[in-house]
Amino acid sequence: MRISTSQIHNQALNQILDTQRQAAKTQNQIATGRRYATAADDPVGAVQVERLNRELASRAQYQKNIDLAESELRLEESSLEQAGNLLQRVRELTVQAGNPINTPEDRAFIAAEVETRLDELMQLMNTKLASGDYLFGGNVGGREPFVRDASGAIRYQGDEGQRAVQIDGSIRLPVNDSGKRLFVDVPAARTTVVASAHPNNPPGGTGVLAQPAVEDQDALEALHPGGLIIEFRPLEEDPGGLPNFTVRRLGDQRVVEGLENVRFEPGQPISVAGMALTVEGSPRPGDRFVVETSDEQGVLDTIGNLVEGLRSLPGTGEDDDAYQQLIGDSLTNLDNAMSNILEVRSEIGARMNVMDSVRSLHDQVTLLSTEAKSEIEDVDFAKAISDLNFQTLVLEAAQQSFVRVSRLSLFDAI
Repeated sequence: MRISTSQIHNQALNQILDTQRQAAKTQNQIATGRRYATAADDPVGAVQVERLNRELASRAQYQKNIDLAESELRLEESSLEQAGNLLQRVRELTVQAGNPINTPEDRAFIAAEVETRLDELMQLMNTKLASGDYLFGGNVGGREPFVRDASGAIRYQGDEGQRAVQIDGSIRLPVNDSGKRLFVDVPAARTTVVASAHPNNPPGGTGVLAQPAVEDQDALEALHPGGLIIEFRPLEEDPGGLPNFTVRRLGDQRVVEGLENVRFEPGQPISVAGMALTVEGSPRPGDRFVVETSDEQGVLDTIGNLVEGLRSLPGTGEDDDAYQQLIGDSLTNLDNAMSNILEVRSEIGARMNVMDSVRSLHDQVTLLSTEAKSEIEDVDFAKAISDLNFQTLVLEAAQQSFVRVSRLSLFDAI
């Protein structure tokens, strides 16, 4: 077979270029540390690496979520620990206040410290996160959860929701607990009452319903679980065209006997169902005030009632029974509040255990995924250097052989 000189040159050149490409590819692998530069070099490996990258990014985000959740739960745990300590101190003061040898001055001193603890507790209940949201506001993190209204009563204006973060593909972990569950929905020793203005009252009125005073506990128990609503009626319903109100039952809207179109006198108590209801200010026609009975009592109300009783009840003579009842109820309510807090703290501990387990799982999966990714895309330097040496040797041999072959010519033999 006859082989032309051009064929010899083309074949030799193609072999040299091919060897150069292989050497350049190996050199690039060594320089970058990667087995392939584009997906075309290893399509299967590129797909696997992309999947592993998504897996690693997802795990990294879950780890950040766990760090955030842990930070918030530790803050809540610390706040609840301090709240428990404050309640324990209030309980000690309550026991001290029940000692019959106390003088009015002694009770006044105790009331002053209890009131100070009340303010400290309220500050804890309005704890803020680093983000600026309130810890115990439920899902309403941007609004202060516990505030004093115009009557001086402390109201909760958050909700009952829990914020949660995704810490794994199938696990969403609560990172807070609502102040209502912790500090408001506390089982009470006896039926209690809560008063509030109706949220749909027309603007402009200045009427405020003070926290009702319980005068007859048995009558209040008979009303439970119902409630009352005080509705200010149009002026023309009064013979003299003066402000007047009607008291109805909250459930069936029946008028309470003797309390229909009663002329309003500011600050004058309304005696009904064992309670003294006092509306202050200047309510307008259409204003409504709701009185609800409950078997729960907020811890701030318990402490506030204790302070008021320490200052107003003499603790001797005919009021001794009322005073001792106040001390007994306060102790029961404080114990219930501390039990409430301990229950939530145990749940926080369980959540943190879950986070530790999930974090450990993420660490293990991340390590395995990183190793698998490295096996696919990272170059074996020892093998690559050996391949480069061999390819360089082949390239040099090809170049030298081409030089020798290219010198062969028929004219050299003439």
